[in-house]
Amino acid sequence: MSDHQIADRYSVTPAPAAPPDESAYAEVLRADFQDHYVNGRDVWTAEDAMREAPRLLLRLLGDRPGAHVLDIGTGHGRDAALLFDAGCRVTGIDLVESPEWAALTARSDGRARFEVCSLSDLDGTAVHDAVLDNGCLHHQHPDGYARYLGRIHELLCPGGLFTVSVFRSAAGPGRLFANGARRLYREFTEGELTELVTAHGFTPVDVRLVPRGTAGLHYLVGAYRATSGDGVR
Repeated sequence: MSDHQIADRYSVTPAPAAPPDESAYAEVLRADFQDHYVNGRDVWTAEDAMREAPRLLLRLLGDRPGAHVLDIGTGHGRDAALLFDAGCRVTGIDLVESPEWAALTARSDGRARFEVCSLSDLDGTAVHDAVLDNGCLHHQHPDGYARYLGRIHELLCPGGLFTVSVFRSAAGPGRLFANGARRLYREFTEGELTELVTAHGFTPVDVRLVPRGTAGLHYLVGAYRATSGDGVR
Protein backbone atom coordinates (compact mmCIF):
# COMPACT_ATOMS: atom_id res chain seq x y z
CA MET A 1 0.00 0.00 0.00
CA SER A 2 1.65 3.25 -1.05
CA ASP A 3 1.51 6.51 0.91
CA HIS A 4 -0.96 8.15 -1.49
CA GLN A 5 -3.20 5.06 -1.60
CA ILE A 6 -3.67 4.76 2.15
CA ALA A 7 -4.10 8.54 2.39
CA ASP A 8 -6.76 8.58 -0.33
CA ARG A 9 -8.61 5.58 1.11
CA TYR A 10 -8.72 6.68 4.76
CA SER A 11 -7.96 10.43 4.76
CA VAL A 12 -4.83 9.94 6.82
CA THR A 13 -1.45 11.62 6.95
CA PRO A 14 1.93 10.39 8.23
CA ALA A 15 1.81 10.30 12.02
CA PRO A 16 3.90 12.90 13.84
CA ALA A 17 7.29 11.85 15.15
CA ALA A 18 5.69 11.51 18.59
CA PRO A 19 2.26 9.83 18.21
CA PRO A 20 -0.51 10.50 20.76
CA ASP A 21 0.35 9.59 24.33
CA GLU A 22 -0.54 5.95 24.96
CA SER A 23 -2.39 6.73 28.20
CA ALA A 24 -4.95 8.77 26.27
CA TYR A 25 -5.08 6.60 23.17
CA ALA A 26 -7.74 4.13 24.36
CA GLU A 27 -10.31 6.94 24.37
CA VAL A 28 -9.15 8.09 20.92
CA LEU A 29 -9.85 4.59 19.55
CA ARG A 30 -13.22 4.25 21.25
CA ALA A 31 -14.47 7.69 20.18
CA ASP A 32 -13.33 7.38 16.56
CA PHE A 33 -14.80 3.90 16.08
CA GLN A 34 -18.04 5.08 17.72
CA ASP A 35 -18.17 7.93 15.20
CA HIS A 36 -17.50 5.61 12.24
CA TYR A 37 -20.12 3.04 13.24
CA VAL A 38 -22.85 5.53 14.17
CA ASN A 39 -22.38 7.45 10.92
CA GLY A 40 -22.03 4.40 8.66
CA ARG A 41 -18.42 5.16 7.74
CA ASP A 42 -17.14 1.67 8.62
CA VAL A 43 -16.24 0.99 4.97
CA TRP A 44 -14.22 -2.07 5.96
CA THR A 45 -17.25 -4.02 7.19
CA ALA A 46 -18.56 -4.88 3.73
CA GLU A 47 -15.19 -5.75 2.16
CA ASP A 48 -15.06 -9.36 1.01
CA ALA A 49 -11.31 -9.26 1.64
CA MET A 50 -12.10 -8.88 5.34
CA ARG A 51 -13.66 -12.34 5.37
CA GLU A 52 -10.40 -14.07 4.41
CA ALA A 53 -9.02 -13.97 7.96
CA PRO A 54 -11.91 -15.95 9.53
CA ARG A 55 -11.94 -18.31 6.53
CA LEU A 56 -8.24 -19.04 7.01
CA LEU A 57 -8.76 -19.58 10.73
CA LEU A 58 -11.57 -22.06 10.06
CA ARG A 59 -9.43 -23.97 7.57
CA LEU A 60 -6.63 -24.26 10.10
CA LEU A 61 -8.96 -25.30 12.91
CA GLY A 62 -10.23 -28.11 10.71
CA ASP A 63 -12.79 -30.47 12.18
CA ARG A 64 -12.92 -29.08 15.72
CA PRO A 65 -16.58 -28.59 16.59
CA GLY A 66 -17.04 -26.32 19.57
CA ALA A 67 -13.63 -24.63 19.33
CA HIS A 68 -13.79 -21.43 21.39
CA VAL A 69 -12.73 -18.38 19.35
CA LEU A 70 -12.19 -14.86 20.63
CA ASP A 71 -13.11 -12.29 17.96
CA ILE A 72 -11.37 -9.00 18.82
CA GLY A 73 -13.03 -5.95 17.29
CA THR A 74 -16.09 -7.93 16.27
CA GLY A 75 -17.95 -4.85 14.94
CA HIS A 76 -21.28 -5.83 13.40
CA GLY A 77 -20.47 -9.49 14.02
CA ARG A 78 -19.96 -10.69 10.44
CA ASP A 79 -16.88 -12.73 11.29
CA ALA A 80 -18.50 -14.05 14.45
CA ALA A 81 -21.45 -15.26 12.37
CA LEU A 82 -19.13 -17.11 9.99
CA LEU A 83 -17.43 -18.76 12.95
CA PHE A 84 -20.49 -19.90 14.87
CA ASP A 85 -22.23 -21.03 11.68
CA ALA A 86 -19.20 -23.32 11.20
CA GLY A 87 -19.72 -24.81 14.67
CA CYS A 88 -17.39 -22.68 16.80
CA ARG A 89 -18.21 -21.03 20.09
CA VAL A 90 -17.47 -17.31 19.81
CA THR A 91 -16.82 -14.49 22.22
CA GLY A 92 -16.94 -11.20 20.33
CA ILE A 93 -15.60 -8.03 21.91
CA ASP A 94 -15.53 -4.45 20.69
CA LEU A 95 -15.16 -0.94 22.06
CA VAL A 96 -18.58 -0.09 20.59
CA GLU A 97 -21.84 -2.05 20.90
CA SER A 98 -23.59 -3.02 17.68
CA PRO A 99 -27.38 -3.38 17.34
CA GLU A 100 -26.87 -6.67 15.45
CA TRP A 101 -25.48 -8.45 18.50
CA ALA A 102 -28.85 -9.36 20.02
CA ALA A 103 -30.11 -11.09 16.88
CA LEU A 104 -26.80 -12.87 16.35
CA THR A 105 -26.81 -14.11 19.94
CA ALA A 106 -30.32 -15.49 19.51
CA ARG A 107 -29.45 -17.11 16.17
CA SER A 108 -26.31 -18.75 17.52
CA ASP A 109 -28.21 -21.13 19.82
CA GLY A 110 -25.98 -20.22 22.74
CA ARG A 111 -22.70 -20.46 20.84
CA ALA A 112 -21.99 -16.72 20.68
CA ARG A 113 -21.82 -13.91 23.17
CA PHE A 114 -20.79 -10.29 22.75
CA GLU A 115 -19.32 -7.79 25.16
CA VAL A 116 -18.30 -4.14 25.09
CA CYS A 117 -14.75 -4.18 26.40
CA SER A 118 -11.12 -3.94 25.41
CA LEU A 119 -8.76 -6.89 25.20
CA SER A 120 -7.14 -5.84 28.48
CA ASP A 121 -10.54 -6.01 30.24
CA LEU A 122 -10.89 -9.77 29.69
CA ASP A 123 -10.11 -12.11 32.58
CA GLY A 124 -8.57 -15.55 32.52
CA THR A 125 -5.71 -17.46 30.95
CA ALA A 126 -5.71 -20.31 28.43
CA VAL A 127 -9.43 -19.99 27.75
CA HIS A 128 -9.56 -19.80 23.94
CA ASP A 129 -8.61 -22.27 21.22
CA ALA A 130 -8.12 -19.42 18.75
CA VAL A 131 -8.05 -15.63 18.59
CA LEU A 132 -9.10 -13.62 15.54
CA ASP A 133 -7.84 -10.05 15.13
CA ASN A 134 -9.30 -8.83 11.86
CA GLY A 135 -7.96 -5.28 11.62
CA CYS A 136 -7.19 -4.26 15.22
CA LEU A 137 -3.43 -4.71 15.64
CA HIS A 138 -2.63 -2.09 13.00
CA HIS A 139 -4.58 0.52 15.01
CA GLN A 140 -2.82 -0.16 18.32
CA HIS A 141 -0.38 2.29 19.85
CA PRO A 142 3.18 1.10 19.09
CA ASP A 143 4.09 1.38 22.79
CA GLY A 144 1.35 -1.16 23.55
CA TYR A 145 2.23 -3.91 21.05
CA ALA A 146 3.98 -6.06 23.66
CA ARG A 147 1.11 -5.92 26.15
CA TYR A 148 -1.47 -6.49 23.40
CA LEU A 149 0.22 -9.55 21.91
CA GLY A 150 1.22 -10.81 25.34
CA ARG A 151 -2.41 -10.75 26.48
CA ILE A 152 -3.51 -12.64 23.36
CA HIS A 153 -0.89 -15.28 24.14
CA GLU A 154 -2.14 -15.56 27.73
CA LEU A 155 -5.73 -16.03 26.61
CA LEU A 156 -4.87 -18.84 24.19
CA CYS A 157 -4.73 -22.48 25.18
CA PRO A 158 -1.33 -24.11 24.56
CA GLY A 159 -0.86 -24.45 20.82
CA GLY A 160 -3.80 -22.15 20.12
CA LEU A 161 -4.11 -20.25 16.84
CA PHE A 162 -3.81 -16.49 16.38
CA THR A 163 -5.02 -15.11 13.04
CA VAL A 164 -4.45 -11.44 12.29
CA SER A 165 -5.14 -9.15 9.33
CA VAL A 166 -3.20 -5.89 8.85
CA PHE A 167 -2.56 -3.24 6.22
CA ARG A 168 0.23 -4.35 3.89
CA SER A 169 3.14 -2.08 2.95
CA ALA A 170 4.08 -2.55 -0.69
CA ALA A 171 6.94 -0.05 -0.86
CA GLY A 172 9.59 -0.54 1.80
CA PRO A 173 9.22 -0.57 5.58
CA GLY A 174 5.72 0.01 6.89
CA ARG A 175 4.85 3.49 8.09
CA LEU A 176 2.63 4.89 10.81
CA PHE A 177 -0.27 7.16 9.83
CA ALA A 178 -2.99 9.01 11.75
CA ASN A 179 -6.42 10.28 10.76
CA GLY A 180 -7.97 13.58 11.83
CA ALA A 181 -9.16 12.05 15.09
CA ARG A 182 -5.59 10.81 15.84
CA ARG A 183 -6.45 7.14 15.34
CA LEU A 184 -3.29 5.36 14.20
CA TYR A 185 -2.88 3.22 11.07
CA ARG A 186 0.22 1.02 10.73
CA GLU A 187 1.38 -0.70 7.55
CA PHE A 188 3.45 -3.90 7.77
CA THR A 189 5.63 -5.86 5.43
CA GLU A 190 5.36 -9.64 5.81
CA GLY A 191 8.74 -9.68 7.55
CA GLU A 192 7.75 -6.92 9.98
CA LEU A 193 4.48 -8.61 10.92
CA THR A 194 6.08 -12.01 11.46
CA GLU A 195 8.99 -10.53 13.43
CA LEU A 196 6.61 -8.65 15.73
CA VAL A 197 4.27 -11.57 16.39
CA THR A 198 6.98 -14.22 16.80
CA ALA A 199 8.79 -11.98 19.30
CA HIS A 200 5.82 -12.46 21.62
CA GLY A 201 5.48 -16.21 21.86
CA PHE A 202 4.20 -17.41 18.49
CA THR A 203 5.46 -19.46 15.57
CA PRO A 204 4.29 -18.75 12.00
CA VAL A 205 1.85 -21.12 10.31
CA ASP A 206 0.75 -19.22 7.19
CA VAL A 207 0.92 -15.66 5.85
CA ARG A 208 -1.14 -14.61 2.83
CA LEU A 209 -1.48 -11.53 0.66
CA VAL A 210 -5.17 -10.69 0.19
CA PRO A 211 -6.14 -8.26 -2.60
CA ARG A 212 -8.77 -5.67 -1.78
CA GLY A 213 -11.34 -3.96 -3.98
CA THR A 214 -9.00 -1.11 -4.91
CA ALA A 215 -6.12 -1.83 -7.28
CA GLY A 216 -2.81 -2.04 -5.44
CA LEU A 217 -4.32 -2.37 -1.96
CA HIS A 218 -3.83 -5.57 0.03
CA TYR A 219 -4.18 -6.99 3.50
CA LEU A 220 -1.61 -9.30 5.04
CA VAL A 221 -3.37 -12.18 6.79
CA GLY A 222 -1.12 -14.17 9.08
CA ALA A 223 -1.76 -17.26 11.18
CA TYR A 224 0.49 -18.09 14.13
CA ARG A 225 0.52 -20.78 16.81
CA ALA A 226 1.11 -20.01 20.48
CA THR A 227 4.24 -21.58 21.91
CA SER A 228 4.82 -22.44 25.54
CA GLY A 229 6.02 -19.71 27.90
CA ASP A 230 4.71 -16.36 29.03
CA GLY A 231 4.35 -14.96 25.53
CA VAL A 232 6.80 -12.05 25.92
CA ARG A 233 10.54 -12.06 25.36
